[in-house]
This record gives sequence, structure tokens and C-alpha cells, in this order.
Amino acid sequence: GLCPALEEDFTIFLDQSVTDYVNFIKQYKEDPATLKNAEKLKKCADNKFTEEDKESIKSLLKKIEASEAC
Repeated sequence: GLCPALEEDFTIFLDQSVTDYVNFIKQYKEDPATLKNAEKLKKCADNKFTEEDKESIKSLLKKIEASEAC
């Protein structure tokens, strides 16, 4: 399966605010360039992903988690 930090990252990225996501990333890497990039990435995703897109991503993650190969 996915490591817990990565699983949490996807959940926050897909379901929470830009601020929440940047604060999550800040736990692991606090340099300004990384945080600015995380903010840009999250804003872009929020503007581009539909709810259907998000549900498709979550479905894929569940399949990965359930796979015996993982």
C-alpha cells in the first residue's frame, strides 16, 4: 500500500484548502521555493480538477491500496 504520509498528502491535496496543503508540506520541507511550488500546484489543481476528476483519483488510490502487488 501507500505510505501513510503519501496517503495523507493525497487526501489533503484533494479535499482541503491551499493553506492546509502548504502547512502539511511545511512539516517536511520548509524552504520558500518548495512552499511556493506547493501553493501553485494546489491552486492549479483546484482550478482544473472537477469533482469527478477528484473521485477518479481517489478510486485509483483505493485500487492501488487494495492491490496485492503493492
